[in-house]
Amino acid sequence: MAIDTERLLQDRAAATTELYADPHNPSRHLTRARIHERLGFPDLASADAYRALSLLDSVVDPDGCEFHARKKVTPAPTPTPAKVPEEDEQVEEEEDEDENDGFEPITEEEYRSMIGDTYCLLVNGLKQCGCLRDAYEFAHRGRVVLDELLTDGKEIEGLQVLKQELTNLTLEIGRESRMSNGAGKGQGLADDCGEFNDKTRLDPSKLKAQGFARRILYPWNEHEPNRKSPETLRLLNERLRDIAPKCEVRAVALPVLHETTTANKNKEKEDEGEQEEEEVSIQLGLFAKEDLAPGETILHESSLLTATNRLHDDTCDACNGPLPPLSSENPPVACAECYDIIFCSQTCHDQAQVTYHGAVCGLMENLESIGKDIPDPKDKADYLYLLLLGRALAMAQTQEVNPLDLDEVKYIWGDFVPYVTSELVSSPPAKQQNLKSDSVEEQTKRHRQRLETLPFSFHLSILQPMRIVEEMGLDPYATLHRYDTWILNTLYAKFRGTASGRLSTWDGGPETCAVHPLWCLANHSCDPNVRWEWGGEIAFVVRGDEERVVWKRQGEEREKAKGGIRKDEEILNHYCDVELNVKERREWAAGALGGMCLCKSSIWYE
Repeated sequence: MAIDTERLLQDRAAATTELYADPHNPSRHLTRARIHERLGFPDLASADAYRALSLLDSVVDPDGCEFHARKKVTPAPTPTPAKVPEEDEQVEEEEDEDENDGFEPITEEEYRSMIGDTYCLLVNGLKQCGCLRDAYEFAHRGRVVLDELLTDGKEIEGLQVLKQELTNLTLEIGRESRMSNGAGKGQGLADDCGEFNDKTRLDPSKLKAQGFARRILYPWNEHEPNRKSPETLRLLNERLRDIAPKCEVRAVALPVLHETTTANKNKEKEDEGEQEEEEVSIQLGLFAKEDLAPGETILHESSLLTATNRLHDDTCDACNGPLPPLSSENPPVACAECYDIIFCSQTCHDQAQVTYHGAVCGLMENLESIGKDIPDPKDKADYLYLLLLGRALAMAQTQEVNPLDLDEVKYIWGDFVPYVTSELVSSPPAKQQNLKSDSVEEQTKRHRQRLETLPFSFHLSILQPMRIVEEMGLDPYATLHRYDTWILNTLYAKFRGTASGRLSTWDGGPETCAVHPLWCLANHSCDPNVRWEWGGEIAFVVRGDEERVVWKRQGEEREKAKGGIRKDEEILNHYCDVELNVKERREWAAGALGGMCLCKSSIWYE
């Protein structure tokens, strides 16, 4: 299906402008969700649809919802008052007018006209992302809601069509689950021609909750700088002078990784015989300005963009360094307004107030519980990224800037997939899909799987970020201009490629992470020439002879590289345990790199 992408992007811009001006109108969210769906962004479509659903829920359950669905209307002209009110009275009246004038509530009739489409857009978007568990849950919930409306005897024809659409989507979810888990293994699935009549036919807990989205530089993102410009290089090198005076930021050519996996890369080599040179991307790297000796510490960098998943931890809230003893000459400093928020020094306390804590001061009781003490080790890393996201939102709110303009993230590259309109494949809307023919669906799925490398889930990408914004005392609908889902996705992409982590001494799982914007400029190698250490700040230490990695394959061993770093040599970091075998290294580093590692060491092992 041909798509006029430029026209859709124009429509998206107009719909976004209208949405930001009328943020509690579910119809505005639905309009943009449909555009996002056609543009090939099911993740953004599902987020818009969920916001519409949350607002529509307030129509039937106003007491259970904090934010209520309403739409902007053109107010009638008001007569000039006969007398000028007192100042306090005037302020109060103006506040009431700001709150109520120009808006009217969404009616139950409007609710009925939107609720079916809302569920279908949400379920289809989550399904396309691979978030099958939540897609199934919302499909079931939507069918229950539509069944209740059908008993009222209103708009029966339209609701029946939408209910059938949800039924079709439920069947597809079951089929996808069976294909990914083996035909019906322990799933209790109905046949393709059957119907799921209740939730006992499919155990939602066995469905995948995490899917993937495109790790993309959105065409409407105006916050991404030209990282290779002379101005950017000059700015970064000025910042580097105090942190790593013997190092320099330079442009460097790196292999493109976003379409590589171990399986498809090897297949491409077999099928195409490496007919073309590998595609390269010009990025940034750290280089030595002079010879660097083994054991020399060449970089010290602190950061307040940190997170820990341990509740009531004994580390500094700002830098995540250890707290000094209470009896020390410079004891820990507590926040005067928050319970149990402690800083390692007055400096960290003061920096925190103007950097991030100002937006959450006095609100930490509920915020502190989000994403902490996660029992399943497999989920800990993902929740750490959520906590980093929460810190970035607090920083943006405190500093009154867009999160993408924060110094800590602005110049970080997120291993983005380029947006190429000619590659856009459109899948038909769910109600037009033929369950007997999956050629279009399979084509779309194969295409997206090559591009989708950013982990995406309903809870960590949509629900919990909205909760964080609410717990900060903000309206998650009225603040979309600053905390829209595409902005959060961009932050996640940058964090997953650059955040450093520290493992727990209790269970070995990740418990602390941080983003150090200059440290992360050093590129990855499975044979790094530096090691890094992290306490309250992060440091690079030059590796010696005995610390260099041994290259060994099938009885063949290559002589280790010498320790130290020569002038003009690139400083190479490592994003995974370099003692693992090449397959494991590539699997571990894929999330940070955005694809399969193609460093010299990894290629040597092929």
